[in-house]
Amino acid sequence: MSSSQERALIFDIQGFSVHDGPGGRTLVFFKGCPLRCYWCCNPEGQNQYREVMYRRSKCQMCYRCMDSCPNGAIHVKNKGDFIAIDRSKCGYCNNLDCVKGCYNGALKVVGKYMTIDELMMKIERDRRFWGTGGGVTLGGGEVMLQYKFAARLLEECHASYIHTAIETSGYAPWSHYQEVLKNVDWLFVDIKHMDPDIHRKGTGVSNVSNLENIERMASHQKDYQMVIRIPVIPGYNDNTENIVATAKFMKRIGVHVINILPFHRLATSKYEQLDRKYACKNMESPRLGDMYQIQNIFHNYGLMCYVGSDTPF
Repeated sequence: MSSSQERALIFDIQGFSVHDGPGGRTLVFFKGCPLRCYWCCNPEGQNQYREVMYRRSKCQMCYRCMDSCPNGAIHVKNKGDFIAIDRSKCGYCNNLDCVKGCYNGALKVVGKYMTIDELMMKIERDRRFWGTGGGVTLGGGEVMLQYKFAARLLEECHASYIHTAIETSGYAPWSHYQEVLKNVDWLFVDIKHMDPDIHRKGTGVSNVSNLENIERMASHQKDYQMVIRIPVIPGYNDNTENIVATAKFMKRIGVHVINILPFHRLATSKYEQLDRKYACKNMESPRLGDMYQIQNIFHNYGLMCYVGSDTPF
């Protein structure tokens, strides 16, 4: 398959964003992620296959989806009940005919295979709306799970004089990053927690390779602008010990800009539509005063720290 025919699984494209790089930007969200952060705000981006989201508020209980499903994954206990989906039967379904049988929009496919040419067509259409300094940002999920495609897409963007950025957890082989970072202008990389055991408890993986990669990334800052991001999760990574450890790490590797992002519960309905439990359903967002206290710690270490939508661009 030629590079123009190669496809990536994309779960969303946002045509205009002002928080994920300079200017207005087109965000491309790659589906699939090796981490399982319990606070994840994009659960529909975790699995590396197409999925069905079910919005009960739109369901008319016509049951056409049951007749359309070739795997018998959809059923009801009694007529007049909402449907139930056996996702072990539908996770790898190739056709998802159940969605075609739903005329009311209660079922939605999340995940679409797209070629570089298709994405570039979308990007070029958006380009006139970016304004000065805009461009493309690749995120996820985790963009590095589909790194070969991402690398070629970024190369194509640069060939078209389009500014590029990626958002990543840092969890991928360094050789993959070397390929992707060749055509990146801005790099946003997360630090979820500095302690490897606590990091594993919160995300499912250790942070050893993440931090090694971040240190390597920092040594190439002449090639791109680098920003650390922390999703501030109350009771997990917002304690002073962890924030100080993060600040010391940044000082040691020579990264001077960080953006701290307060946890929010906007993903609650997504978990419901995917029939998943949401561990943070009742968690409150951090108070603004608490965010400013974290900011002050970074400032005391001589680092530039931006809170929420206040960004360095």
